[in-house]
Amino acid sequence: MGLIQGGRHSLAEISQITNIPKGTIGNLKKRDTPLNKVRSGRPPKLSDCHKRQIVLHITKNYKSHRLSLISIIQDLQLDIGITQLKLTLKSLGYNHCIAQPRPFLKKLDRKQCLQFARRHTHLTVDDWKAFIWTDEMSVKVGMERSTRDWVWRRTDEEFHPDCIEYKKRATGTGMMFWGAFRWGKIGPGVFFDLEDGQKVNSMVYRDQILTGPLQEFWEESFGDVQEPIVMEDNAPVYKKVCIPVREELGMRCYQHPPNSPDLNPIENIWAYMKHQISKEYDHITSVKAMRQVVISIWNEFEDHRWDHLIETMPDRIQAVIKAKGVPPTFNVRLDRITYILESHKI
Repeated sequence: MGLIQGGRHSLAEISQITNIPKGTIGNLKKRDTPLNKVRSGRPPKLSDCHKRQIVLHITKNYKSHRLSLISIIQDLQLDIGITQLKLTLKSLGYNHCIAQPRPFLKKLDRKQCLQFARRHTHLTVDDWKAFIWTDEMSVKVGMERSTRDWVWRRTDEEFHPDCIEYKKRATGTGMMFWGAFRWGKIGPGVFFDLEDGQKVNSMVYRDQILTGPLQEFWEESFGDVQEPIVMEDNAPVYKKVCIPVREELGMRCYQHPPNSPDLNPIENIWAYMKHQISKEYDHITSVKAMRQVVISIWNEFEDHRWDHLIETMPDRIQAVIKAKGVPPTFNVRLDRITYILESHKI
Protein backbone atom coordinates (compact mmCIF):
# COMPACT_ATOMS: atom_id res chain seq x y z
CA MET A 1 0.00 0.00 0.00
CA GLY A 2 2.94 2.31 0.62
CA LEU A 3 4.30 1.73 -2.89
CA ILE A 4 0.85 2.32 -4.38
CA GLN A 5 0.29 5.52 -2.43
CA GLY A 6 3.82 6.76 -3.22
CA GLY A 7 2.95 7.04 -6.91
CA ARG A 8 6.54 6.45 -8.06
CA HIS A 9 6.03 2.91 -9.38
CA SER A 10 3.69 1.38 -11.86
CA LEU A 11 1.56 -1.62 -10.97
CA ALA A 12 3.86 -3.89 -12.97
CA GLU A 13 6.92 -2.61 -11.07
CA ILE A 14 5.18 -3.09 -7.74
CA SER A 15 4.24 -6.63 -8.80
CA GLN A 16 7.90 -7.41 -9.52
CA ILE A 17 9.06 -5.90 -6.22
CA THR A 18 6.49 -7.61 -4.01
CA ASN A 19 5.95 -10.78 -6.05
CA ILE A 20 2.19 -10.15 -5.81
CA PRO A 21 0.06 -10.61 -8.94
CA LYS A 22 -0.68 -7.39 -10.82
CA GLY A 23 -4.43 -8.03 -10.66
CA THR A 24 -4.32 -8.29 -6.86
CA ILE A 25 -2.40 -5.02 -6.64
CA GLY A 26 -4.99 -3.39 -8.90
CA ASN A 27 -7.76 -4.53 -6.56
CA LEU A 28 -5.86 -3.17 -3.56
CA LYS A 29 -5.45 0.20 -5.31
CA LYS A 30 -9.12 0.27 -6.20
CA ARG A 31 -10.28 -0.55 -2.62
CA ASP A 32 -7.55 1.61 -1.07
CA THR A 33 -7.35 -0.79 1.87
CA PRO A 34 -5.55 -4.08 2.56
CA LEU A 35 -8.62 -5.48 4.32
CA ASN A 36 -10.88 -7.94 2.54
CA LYS A 37 -14.34 -6.85 1.59
CA VAL A 38 -16.94 -7.71 4.21
CA ARG A 39 -18.99 -10.65 3.01
CA SER A 40 -22.73 -10.35 3.03
CA GLY A 41 -24.89 -13.00 4.63
CA ARG A 42 -27.25 -13.80 7.45
CA PRO A 43 -25.88 -12.65 10.82
CA PRO A 44 -25.38 -15.42 13.39
CA LYS A 45 -28.35 -16.03 15.67
CA LEU A 46 -26.14 -16.79 18.68
CA SER A 47 -23.83 -14.07 19.91
CA ASP A 48 -20.87 -14.67 22.21
CA CYS A 49 -23.12 -13.60 25.08
CA HIS A 50 -25.64 -16.29 24.14
CA LYS A 51 -22.92 -18.91 24.03
CA ARG A 52 -21.68 -17.94 27.49
CA GLN A 53 -25.25 -18.22 28.79
CA ILE A 54 -25.59 -21.71 27.31
CA VAL A 55 -22.36 -22.92 28.95
CA LEU A 56 -23.29 -21.41 32.30
CA HIS A 57 -26.77 -22.95 32.10
CA ILE A 58 -25.68 -26.55 31.43
CA THR A 59 -22.81 -26.51 33.93
CA LYS A 60 -24.71 -25.20 36.96
CA ASN A 61 -25.24 -28.50 38.74
CA TYR A 62 -25.79 -32.24 38.46
CA LYS A 63 -29.21 -31.94 36.79
CA SER A 64 -28.25 -29.20 34.33
CA HIS A 65 -25.59 -31.44 32.77
CA ARG A 66 -28.43 -33.81 31.82
CA LEU A 67 -30.79 -31.32 30.19
CA SER A 68 -32.21 -32.14 26.78
CA LEU A 69 -31.64 -29.83 23.83
CA ILE A 70 -35.30 -28.81 23.85
CA SER A 71 -35.12 -27.93 27.54
CA ILE A 72 -32.05 -25.75 26.98
CA ILE A 73 -33.76 -23.88 24.15
CA GLN A 74 -36.91 -23.35 26.20
CA ASP A 75 -35.08 -22.34 29.39
CA LEU A 76 -32.97 -19.71 27.61
CA GLN A 77 -35.66 -18.78 25.06
CA LEU A 78 -33.27 -19.26 22.15
CA ASP A 79 -34.44 -18.66 18.59
CA ILE A 80 -32.61 -21.67 17.12
CA GLY A 81 -33.28 -25.30 16.33
CA ILE A 82 -32.05 -28.48 17.99
CA THR A 83 -29.42 -29.19 15.32
CA GLN A 84 -27.90 -25.72 15.54
CA LEU A 85 -27.74 -25.91 19.34
CA LYS A 86 -26.03 -29.29 19.18
CA LEU A 87 -23.45 -27.97 16.71
CA THR A 88 -22.92 -24.90 18.89
CA LEU A 89 -22.31 -27.03 21.96
CA LYS A 90 -19.88 -29.17 20.01
CA SER A 91 -17.98 -26.07 18.84
CA LEU A 92 -17.76 -25.00 22.49
CA GLY A 93 -16.23 -28.37 23.41
CA TYR A 94 -19.34 -29.98 24.95
CA ASN A 95 -20.42 -33.40 23.72
CA HIS A 96 -23.34 -35.62 24.69
CA CYS A 97 -21.66 -38.57 26.42
CA ILE A 98 -22.65 -41.54 28.53
CA ALA A 99 -21.99 -40.75 32.19
CA GLN A 100 -19.38 -42.93 33.84
CA PRO A 101 -21.02 -45.19 36.45
CA ARG A 102 -19.60 -45.10 39.94
CA PRO A 103 -20.65 -46.77 43.19
CA PHE A 104 -22.05 -44.36 45.73
CA LEU A 105 -19.24 -44.09 48.28
CA LYS A 106 -19.09 -42.68 51.75
CA LYS A 107 -15.87 -41.13 53.05
CA LEU A 108 -15.07 -44.32 54.96
CA ASP A 109 -15.56 -46.41 51.81
CA ARG A 110 -13.17 -44.19 49.85
CA LYS A 111 -10.61 -44.40 52.64
CA GLN A 112 -10.76 -48.20 52.70
CA CYS A 113 -10.49 -48.40 48.90
CA LEU A 114 -7.40 -46.20 48.97
CA GLN A 115 -5.82 -48.23 51.76
CA PHE A 116 -6.51 -51.47 49.87
CA ALA A 117 -4.94 -50.07 46.71
CA ARG A 118 -1.83 -48.85 48.49
CA ARG A 119 -1.35 -52.21 50.23
CA HIS A 120 -1.48 -54.02 46.88
CA THR A 121 0.28 -51.58 44.57
CA HIS A 122 3.38 -53.82 44.52
CA LEU A 123 1.51 -56.81 43.06
CA THR A 124 2.19 -57.64 39.42
CA VAL A 125 -0.02 -59.44 36.91
CA ASP A 126 1.76 -62.70 37.81
CA ASP A 127 0.86 -62.12 41.46
CA TRP A 128 -2.80 -61.53 40.62
CA LYS A 129 -2.85 -64.78 38.65
CA ALA A 130 -2.75 -66.66 41.95
CA PHE A 131 -6.10 -65.23 43.08
CA ILE A 132 -9.42 -67.03 42.92
CA TRP A 133 -12.12 -64.42 42.29
CA THR A 134 -15.51 -65.19 43.84
CA ASP A 135 -18.81 -63.38 44.23
CA GLU A 136 -22.59 -63.74 44.01
CA MET A 137 -25.01 -62.39 41.43
CA SER A 138 -28.71 -61.79 41.92
CA VAL A 139 -30.83 -62.99 39.00
CA LYS A 140 -34.49 -62.18 38.52
CA VAL A 141 -37.03 -63.45 36.02
CA GLY A 142 -37.83 -60.71 33.50
CA MET A 143 -34.65 -58.71 34.06
CA GLU A 144 -34.74 -55.33 32.33
CA ARG A 145 -31.84 -53.79 30.49
CA SER A 146 -30.18 -50.98 32.38
CA THR A 147 -30.69 -47.44 31.14
CA ARG A 148 -27.90 -45.07 30.22
CA ASP A 149 -27.33 -41.68 31.74
CA TRP A 150 -26.30 -39.04 29.16
CA VAL A 151 -24.55 -35.80 30.12
CA TRP A 152 -23.17 -32.71 28.42
CA ARG A 153 -19.47 -32.44 29.22
CA ARG A 154 -16.02 -31.65 27.89
CA THR A 155 -13.49 -34.40 27.26
CA ASP A 156 -11.61 -33.50 30.45
CA GLU A 157 -14.76 -33.72 32.59
CA GLU A 158 -15.23 -37.50 32.37
CA PHE A 159 -14.93 -37.88 36.15
CA HIS A 160 -16.33 -34.51 37.19
CA PRO A 161 -18.67 -35.01 40.19
CA ASP A 162 -21.62 -33.62 38.22
CA CYS A 163 -20.91 -35.87 35.22
CA ILE A 164 -20.78 -39.19 37.08
CA GLU A 165 -23.71 -41.59 37.37
CA TYR A 166 -23.77 -42.66 41.00
CA LYS A 167 -25.09 -46.17 41.43
CA LYS A 168 -26.49 -47.77 44.53
CA ARG A 169 -27.00 -51.47 45.00
CA ALA A 170 -30.37 -52.60 43.72
CA THR A 171 -32.95 -53.32 46.37
CA GLY A 172 -34.81 -56.58 46.58
CA THR A 173 -33.56 -60.13 46.16
CA GLY A 174 -33.67 -62.72 43.45
CA MET A 175 -32.11 -66.08 42.78
CA MET A 176 -28.55 -65.98 44.11
CA PHE A 177 -25.90 -67.42 41.79
CA TRP A 178 -22.34 -67.95 43.04
CA GLY A 179 -19.31 -68.33 40.81
CA ALA A 180 -15.52 -68.38 40.87
CA PHE A 181 -12.71 -68.13 38.35
CA ARG A 182 -8.95 -67.65 38.21
CA TRP A 183 -6.29 -67.19 35.57
CA GLY A 184 -6.78 -69.85 32.88
CA LYS A 185 -9.67 -71.62 34.60
CA ILE A 186 -13.40 -71.10 34.94
CA GLY A 187 -14.53 -72.45 38.28
CA PRO A 188 -17.87 -73.76 39.48
CA GLY A 189 -21.08 -71.78 39.19
CA VAL A 190 -24.05 -72.78 41.35
CA PHE A 191 -27.30 -71.39 42.69
CA PHE A 192 -27.93 -71.21 46.41
CA ASP A 193 -30.62 -73.66 47.54
CA LEU A 194 -32.86 -71.38 49.59
CA GLU A 195 -36.33 -71.85 51.00
CA ASP A 196 -39.03 -69.23 50.47
CA GLY A 197 -38.06 -66.07 52.30
CA GLN A 198 -34.65 -67.41 53.32
CA LYS A 199 -31.59 -65.20 52.77
CA VAL A 200 -27.95 -66.10 52.38
CA ASN A 201 -26.14 -65.97 55.73
CA SER A 202 -22.79 -67.21 56.96
CA MET A 203 -24.11 -70.72 57.75
CA VAL A 204 -25.72 -71.07 54.32
CA TYR A 205 -22.52 -69.88 52.67
CA ARG A 206 -20.41 -72.26 54.76
CA ASP A 207 -22.55 -75.31 54.04
CA GLN A 208 -23.38 -74.70 50.37
CA ILE A 209 -20.28 -72.92 49.06
CA LEU A 210 -17.25 -72.79 51.35
CA THR A 211 -17.07 -76.49 52.22
CA GLY A 212 -18.38 -77.49 48.80
CA PRO A 213 -17.57 -76.03 45.36
CA LEU A 214 -15.16 -73.37 46.68
CA GLN A 215 -13.08 -75.85 48.68
CA GLU A 216 -12.95 -78.24 45.72
CA PHE A 217 -11.88 -75.48 43.30
CA TRP A 218 -9.33 -74.15 45.80
CA GLU A 219 -7.76 -77.60 46.32
CA GLU A 220 -7.75 -78.23 42.56
CA SER A 221 -5.91 -74.93 41.99
CA PHE A 222 -2.81 -76.17 43.82
CA GLY A 223 -1.97 -78.11 40.69
CA ASP A 224 -1.40 -74.85 38.78
CA VAL A 225 -0.77 -72.26 41.52
CA GLN A 226 1.75 -72.59 44.33
CA GLU A 227 -0.58 -70.95 46.87
CA PRO A 228 -4.03 -69.93 45.59
CA ILE A 229 -5.62 -66.96 47.35
CA VAL A 230 -9.39 -66.61 47.57
CA MET A 231 -10.71 -63.08 46.98
CA GLU A 232 -14.09 -62.27 48.53
CA ASP A 233 -15.93 -59.05 49.25
CA ASN A 234 -16.50 -57.61 52.70
CA ALA A 235 -20.02 -58.96 53.19
CA PRO A 236 -20.99 -60.37 56.63
CA VAL A 237 -21.87 -63.76 55.09
CA TYR A 238 -18.15 -64.52 54.70
CA LYS A 239 -17.47 -64.02 58.40
CA LYS A 240 -18.77 -65.54 61.66
CA VAL A 241 -18.94 -69.34 61.26
CA CYS A 242 -16.86 -69.22 58.06
CA ILE A 243 -13.72 -67.89 59.76
CA PRO A 244 -12.83 -71.05 61.77
CA VAL A 245 -13.55 -73.21 58.70
CA ARG A 246 -10.99 -71.29 56.62
CA GLU A 247 -8.46 -71.48 59.45
CA GLU A 248 -8.93 -75.23 59.71
CA LEU A 249 -8.51 -75.65 55.96
CA GLY A 250 -5.55 -73.28 55.84
CA MET A 251 -7.31 -71.31 53.13
CA ARG A 252 -5.68 -67.93 52.54
CA CYS A 253 -8.31 -65.27 51.81
CA TYR A 254 -8.32 -61.58 50.92
CA GLN A 255 -11.30 -59.27 51.13
CA HIS A 256 -11.66 -56.26 48.87
CA PRO A 257 -13.25 -53.15 50.43
CA PRO A 258 -17.03 -52.56 50.38
CA ASN A 259 -18.69 -50.84 47.42
CA SER A 260 -15.72 -51.47 45.14
CA PRO A 261 -17.04 -53.78 42.41
CA ASP A 262 -14.37 -52.70 39.93
CA LEU A 263 -11.68 -54.17 42.18
CA ASN A 264 -13.13 -57.63 41.61
CA PRO A 265 -12.96 -58.65 37.91
CA ILE A 266 -15.77 -61.17 38.31
CA GLU A 267 -18.14 -58.18 38.42
CA ASN A 268 -17.39 -57.70 34.72
CA ILE A 269 -18.57 -61.25 34.09
CA TRP A 270 -21.79 -60.57 36.01
CA ALA A 271 -22.41 -57.47 33.91
CA TYR A 272 -21.89 -59.46 30.70
CA MET A 273 -24.20 -62.26 31.84
CA LYS A 274 -26.96 -59.85 32.90
CA HIS A 275 -26.70 -58.10 29.56
CA GLN A 276 -27.09 -61.41 27.74
CA ILE A 277 -30.03 -62.42 29.92
CA SER A 278 -31.91 -59.13 29.51
CA LYS A 279 -31.18 -59.06 25.78
CA GLU A 280 -31.94 -62.63 24.73
CA TYR A 281 -33.94 -64.21 27.56
CA ASP A 282 -36.24 -61.47 28.79
CA HIS A 283 -39.20 -63.55 27.61
CA ILE A 284 -38.56 -66.27 30.18
CA THR A 285 -41.10 -66.34 33.02
CA SER A 286 -40.12 -69.61 34.67
CA VAL A 287 -37.65 -69.68 37.57
CA LYS A 288 -36.51 -73.17 36.58
CA ALA A 289 -35.88 -72.10 32.97
CA MET A 290 -33.99 -69.00 34.09
CA ARG A 291 -31.73 -71.11 36.31
CA GLN A 292 -30.93 -73.34 33.35
CA VAL A 293 -30.10 -70.31 31.19
CA VAL A 294 -27.68 -68.88 33.77
CA ILE A 295 -25.97 -72.23 34.30
CA SER A 296 -25.71 -72.71 30.54
CA ILE A 297 -24.11 -69.28 29.97
CA TRP A 298 -21.59 -69.92 32.75
CA ASN A 299 -20.68 -73.42 31.57
CA GLU A 300 -20.10 -72.21 28.01
CA PHE A 301 -17.26 -69.90 29.09
CA GLU A 302 -13.88 -71.17 27.97
CA ASP A 303 -11.12 -71.33 30.55
CA HIS A 304 -9.04 -68.44 29.18
CA ARG A 305 -11.94 -66.21 28.16
CA TRP A 306 -11.65 -63.78 31.08
CA ASP A 307 -7.88 -63.75 31.60
CA HIS A 308 -7.64 -60.20 30.25
CA LEU A 309 -9.71 -58.96 33.20
CA ILE A 310 -7.05 -60.14 35.63
CA GLU A 311 -4.39 -58.42 33.52
CA THR A 312 -6.05 -55.08 34.26
CA MET A 313 -5.66 -55.37 38.06
CA PRO A 314 -2.43 -53.28 38.32
CA ASP A 315 -4.11 -50.52 36.28
CA ARG A 316 -7.19 -50.67 38.49
CA ILE A 317 -5.07 -50.33 41.61
CA GLN A 318 -3.18 -47.34 40.22
CA ALA A 319 -6.42 -45.70 39.10
CA VAL A 320 -7.83 -45.94 42.64
CA ILE A 321 -4.68 -44.32 44.05
CA LYS A 322 -4.78 -41.59 41.43
CA ALA A 323 -8.46 -40.91 42.18
CA LYS A 324 -7.76 -40.92 45.95
CA GLY A 325 -9.99 -43.83 46.77
CA VAL A 326 -12.66 -43.69 44.10
CA PRO A 327 -12.83 -47.09 42.36
CA PRO A 328 -12.14 -46.86 38.62
CA THR A 329 -14.72 -47.67 36.00
CA PHE A 330 -13.19 -50.58 34.14
CA ASN A 331 -15.55 -51.68 31.42
CA VAL A 332 -18.45 -52.35 33.73
CA ARG A 333 -20.79 -50.54 31.34
CA LEU A 334 -22.12 -52.73 28.57
CA ASP A 335 -20.64 -50.62 25.80
CA ARG A 336 -17.20 -50.87 27.40
CA ILE A 337 -17.60 -54.64 27.90
CA THR A 338 -18.54 -55.04 24.26
CA TYR A 339 -15.44 -53.10 23.28
CA ILE A 340 -13.21 -55.39 25.36
CA LEU A 341 -14.81 -58.53 23.96
CA GLU A 342 -14.43 -57.30 20.39
CA SER A 343 -10.85 -56.13 20.91
CA HIS A 344 -9.94 -59.56 22.26
CA LYS A 345 -11.97 -61.30 19.56
CA ILE A 346 -14.14 -63.03 22.14
